[in-house]
Amino acid sequence: MTTHATGDSAAPTTAPRETALVSVAGLHVAYRSGGGADVPVVQDVTLDVLPGRTLALVGESGSGKSTVAATLLGHLRHGSRITAGTVRVDGQDVFALPARELRRLRGGTVAMVAQNAGHALTPSMRVGRQIAEALRDEATAQHSVVDLLEQVRLPRPADLARRYPHELSGGQQQRVAIAMAIAARPRVLVLDEPTTGLDVVTQRGVLDLIGALRDELGLAAVLVSHDLGVVAHMADHVTVLRAGRVVESAPTHRLFGAPAEPYTRRLLAGVPRLADDGLALVAEDGTREIRPRPVLPADAPEAVAVRDVTIDYGDTRAVHGVSFRVRRGEILALVGESGSGKSTLAWSLAGLHAPSGGTMTATADASDGGSDGGSPSGGSGAGDLTAPARKRPRALRRKVQLVFQNADTSLNPRRSVGDAVRRPLRVFGTAASRADAAVRARRLIADVHLPPEFADRLPAQLSGGQRQRIGIARALAGEPDVLIADEITTALDVSVQAEVLRLLDDLRRERRLACLFISHDLAVVRGIADRVLVLRHGVVVEEGPTNAVFTAPAHPYTRLLMAAALEPDPEAERAALPEEEWQDAASGDDVWTEITSSHRVRRWRPATT
Repeated sequence: MTTHATGDSAAPTTAPRETALVSVAGLHVAYRSGGGADVPVVQDVTLDVLPGRTLALVGESGSGKSTVAATLLGHLRHGSRITAGTVRVDGQDVFALPARELRRLRGGTVAMVAQNAGHALTPSMRVGRQIAEALRDEATAQHSVVDLLEQVRLPRPADLARRYPHELSGGQQQRVAIAMAIAARPRVLVLDEPTTGLDVVTQRGVLDLIGALRDELGLAAVLVSHDLGVVAHMADHVTVLRAGRVVESAPTHRLFGAPAEPYTRRLLAGVPRLADDGLALVAEDGTREIRPRPVLPADAPEAVAVRDVTIDYGDTRAVHGVSFRVRRGEILALVGESGSGKSTLAWSLAGLHAPSGGTMTATADASDGGSDGGSPSGGSGAGDLTAPARKRPRALRRKVQLVFQNADTSLNPRRSVGDAVRRPLRVFGTAASRADAAVRARRLIADVHLPPEFADRLPAQLSGGQRQRIGIARALAGEPDVLIADEITTALDVSVQAEVLRLLDDLRRERRLACLFISHDLAVVRGIADRVLVLRHGVVVEEGPTNAVFTAPAHPYTRLLMAAALEPDPEAERAALPEEEWQDAASGDDVWTEITSSHRVRRWRPATT
C-alpha cells in the first residue's frame, strides 16, 4: 500500500507531484530472536511526504509507528535490522550513508522533537547554551539563540536563554526542544508524541507553533501520536499501522469521515469525545454505546473531606484554600493547566507532601471492609490525613492509595509484578501469611482483568497497559476507600486507555471506591467523572457535576480549557482560543456565585481597561 502526504487531499496518487522529502519504499524491519529466526516488526511499509505537509502514523502500542519514524534518522533498536526496502530523506538513502554523513543528516536534514523535553534537555546546562550547540554557525550563535526563542513564541527570550530547564514549565521546555530541532534549519521534522503530558492550553499552543513553523520553513513533518485529536488537528494524511503492517492510509478528512477498514473504525470509535456523557463501549463493527454513569445513592457515605487546604513549596504557595469531598463510589476529577495545583493536592492527600494549613480527613464507614471479605489489619482507619504517610497509623495509611502516572518507573524491573502486589499485602497486614499473600496477589491481578499467571512475569514482559493494571492491583492490595489516579492514561494508546478506564469504572462500582482523578484530557474526564473541580494557580474557579460544567462552563478560565481541547474531527472548527479578559472578584466570604445547588463558580468580572 502506498501512502502520500500531498498538497491536494483529493488528488489521485498518479497525478504529477512535487519531489517527496521523505520516501519510504517496501520497508521491512525485523529483530533476531533467541533461536536465530527473524521476527518481523515492520512489514512492507511505503510512504511519501512532501514539503509543507504532515503525515501521521497511528496505531496501538507495538504497531511499528515509532520504529518507522526512527528510521528517518537512521535509528534502529538494538538487535533490529532492515531486511528489505529503502528509506530516503531529501534524496539520500539513509541506511547507505557512511557514519559521518549520517551524523550530518541527523539534526541537519532531519530533526526530532521527542515526547518528554524535560528528559531531552541537559539539566545542568542553561537552555541558551544548549540551543547554541545545536547551531551550525557558532559565530552567530548568541544572536541566533534569541532569534530562535522568539521564533518559537517564547516571551523575554534573552532572559529565558539564561535559565536552566528546571526553571521552565513543561510547555516552555517543549518549545525549547522545538527551537533546538529547527536550529540547523532541517527539511524534515519527526514529531514523536510531541504533546503527550501537556495540558490542553499548552498543547494547543505547541501544535499551533509546529504548524506555523512547518508552513514558514516548508518542512515535511512525520507525526507519531496516539492522540487522534492531535492527529485530526495537525495531519494532512494518516497511515494506520497494526502489527507492523499498513491497515489503511488516506487523507485525514477521508479517513476520519469514512474509514474503510473495521480496525480503523474501532480505533476511531474508541476515542473519548467532549459530548460523551459516560464511557464509550465499542463493538467489533466500530459502533459506539455510551455506558451511563452509576447513580450514587443519596446516603452514599463520605470517604474523604478536604477543607481550606493550603500547600506551600518553600516561599511559593501552590494551593490556596481548596475544599472538596468525595463520597464512596464517586469519581471527582481535578482539571487545570500545569501548575494549577491538581497533582500537588493529590500527592498531599496521599501523604507525600504535608499541607501548610487546613484539614484532610478520612471518614469512618461502618460497612468498610473491602470486597475481599474483611481486613485482617482491623480498625476503621478514620482520621487526620494531614500527616505524612510514614507518620499515619497503618489502618489509616491503607485507606488512601495512589496509582502513579508512569507504571514503568514505579515497578522494580528486577522483581516480578506479583512481588509488587504481594508487598503491600504484607505491609498493611491484609494477608495472614506469605502463602495467603501469594493467593491474594493472584486474585488481585485477576481483578484487574489480567491472567493470574502474570504474577511471575517481570515488568518488561508486560505491555504499558498491563503494567498500569498491575499498578492499580498494587494500590488495591491495601483495600483502600480512596484511590488517587494521577494521569494514569496519559501515555496509553486509545484502545488500552479505554480498557483501563473501564476497569476503573468497574472497580468504583464493585468496591464502592472513592476516586480522585487527575487528567489533562478533558474528554476522558467527561466520560469517567461524576464531578469536576477546575483549578487555576492553586485556586478552585469552578466546581459542579461533570455534565453541568462541560455543557455550560460559567468561568472564563473553564471556557478557555474547553476551547483548547481537540476533538477527533478534522471538520471541527479550529477557532482561535478565546481572549476573554477578566479579573478575580472574590473577597472575604463573598467568594462564590451559585449557578445551581451543586454548580458554582468563583466570582469574577470583566477586566477594566
